[in-house]
Amino acid sequence: MATLRSHGLLGAAEKAVAWACIVPSLIMLPLLIAVSVFDIVGRQFYNTGSTRLQELEWHLFLGLVMASIGYAYLRDVHVRIDVVRDRLSDRAKAAIEAAGYLMALVPFCLVVIVYGSDLAWMSFSSGESSRAALGLPMRWIIKSTLPLGTFLLLLAGTSVFVRNVRFLLGHEGRPAPRGEEA
Repeated sequence: MATLRSHGLLGAAEKAVAWACIVPSLIMLPLLIAVSVFDIVGRQFYNTGSTRLQELEWHLFLGLVMASIGYAYLRDVHVRIDVVRDRLSDRAKAAIEAAGYLMALVPFCLVVIVYGSDLAWMSFSSGESSRAALGLPMRWIIKSTLPLGTFLLLLAGTSVFVRNVRFLLGHEGRPAPRGEEA
């Protein structure tokens, strides 16, 4: 019973990460492409440029990266040293993934969540806007993507960690992340 509950909770967490990553990405990617094309065409053919458009491009890009990082980890499409990892047994892969979660991912995510949240809150409370005279207002929006995206990464990492521990204990068929199943 506990195994089924744990499995159901993991599946629900993974679906939540997937939806929280995919939905914003489906909005931001086409918007990023449209803004970039509009800005490039305007600068190249109509001799116009816009600080706001350029800032919007990098805001959308950072938002897209932060929105998709957790999903990329669940799908196992992030950067890895596959030359080493591919030669390891499944147990070694699971053990290294679990150790990496505890020693690297959790501390990193906690630092970014804590300090990124403070940064976003200070930006919100001070009404921070772009330093450029014609830049975008409400800088807190883009700054809040850092802790939010990192939280999604931590949630994805926690799911992968639990699945690897379950694999090492003999309760899962193969180590995580599982790529195509996320």
